[in-house]
Amino acid sequence: MMPSQSATYICSTASELQRSRDIQKQAERDYYKGQEEIKLLLLGAGESGKSTVFKQMKILYGAGFSADDKANFRTKIHQNVLTGIQALCTAVMDLGLTGETDDDALELMDEILNISEGQVDLSEDKDIGNKLSSLWRDPAIQAAWDRRSEFHIIESHAAYFEKMDVICAPNYEPSKDDILASRVRTTGVIQEEYMIWGSKFVIIDVGGQTSERRKWVHHFDACQAILFVAALSEYDQYLFEDNTKNRMVDALELFEKICNEKLFKETHMILFLNKRDLFEQKIQHTAISSVPFFEDYAAEGRPENDKDAGMEYFKDKFMEQNKTKAPFRKDVFAHVTCATDTNNVEHIFNACKAIILKDTLSASGFMA
Repeated sequence: MMPSQSATYICSTASELQRSRDIQKQAERDYYKGQEEIKLLLLGAGESGKSTVFKQMKILYGAGFSADDKANFRTKIHQNVLTGIQALCTAVMDLGLTGETDDDALELMDEILNISEGQVDLSEDKDIGNKLSSLWRDPAIQAAWDRRSEFHIIESHAAYFEKMDVICAPNYEPSKDDILASRVRTTGVIQEEYMIWGSKFVIIDVGGQTSERRKWVHHFDACQAILFVAALSEYDQYLFEDNTKNRMVDALELFEKICNEKLFKETHMILFLNKRDLFEQKIQHTAISSVPFFEDYAAEGRPENDKDAGMEYFKDKFMEQNKTKAPFRKDVFAHVTCATDTNNVEHIFNACKAIILKDTLSASGFMA
């Protein structure tokens, strides 16, 4: 090889160095756009709000809700209204609250309890809608609502009960907020794909009831992040499938298993402490320390009925479940959320996906 040729290979001009840097930057941009899909697994106990987060992803990054979607949600919302009022009617009987009302109202409760799901269309049968609205205002039903921690009911559905004249109207079309508040128990697995910041996110929602959790393991492989959703407001409530099991205790135990699972040692753990709005309402009249599992709240000198102290208390409880140790200590990114608030979810998810993408690039060797 000629000496002048050797010099050409050994030396790099300033322009060549700049070109090398440009190639590196372009490679990073291409990696963002063309990398493998990023799998985000939504986990949490039943009724924690994770399916609401899933619906928010469709609003923020998908096509939103079609006319067919809205028609399906309308039916589901009608079912939510009917089953909610039926649960309250049953509670009036079970809690011995019949003395709070009159015989006409009790007869009406019996009539409503004998209606099967799908038997009536609330938009077509205005009489049933009026009866449900009347019962919601009944003093015995309100007394049962005040004791809702003693039986199973979806607390967020109070918003439906307050607007049943709208929901039962013939031309009712669910609003975004109505759809987000709707509840259908997730069974099996629901998966959606979205392009976010040029990367393909695969978001998976799996059923949270105890009978559904055995299905989770099939989705653990190649999962970049877990978004675990726990409901702050459920500290005084019990599981639908086991009325002896406190929901917050169940969430803590479940989080401990997931956080310390060996398969997830390199997986981002994002914690959504959800239902902030309901928690802020509840803590005003239900002290955390009054719940048998959380007497230590007062023992540690925290102020009762203080929403900020309460949120911090439960955040600490979840962080204590992280048993991983240095040098492999897992970072848990915790956020207090209201999953029905689209702006809140968007703001928090932006922070989460930035962390996920940054570390994905780092793992690829593009970032130090």
